[in-house]
Amino acid sequence: MLISTGVVSAEDCVPMARQPMPDVGMRFSGNIASVFREAMRLNPSIHDGAVVFSRETEDHGYRLCAWSMRIVSARIPNAAEPNVGSAHNSALALSLAPGVDLCAILSQGGSVFFENGSISRPVN
Repeated sequence: MLISTGVVSAEDCVPMARQPMPDVGMRFSGNIASVFREAMRLNPSIHDGAVVFSRETEDHGYRLCAWSMRIVSARIPNAAEPNVGSAHNSALALSLAPGVDLCAILSQGGSVFFENGSISRPVN
């Protein structure tokens, strides 16, 4: 999941075509899990890629603006991280991009958050 302010550059994130493509425009809120479940029912491949929530400015709320984005960021974190998978390393690199507020990997096994090239793993 990618949370941003403004537009994320195509140098960092590009869309992957999906048919059918779930709706966008919903506010980020407490019902986000049900939005994800409905999208997965509509098209199970939608999980392959980042889901993007963006806001125009810091004064606006986040809205779902894209499904299934491929992270292509070539940004390099300051600290070397072991390779624990492409999603992890891609989210870490993307977290350094201008306008990116937060990247997160959410799974049944736990969550990992990436912010400005730093990693946070909450204790469950």
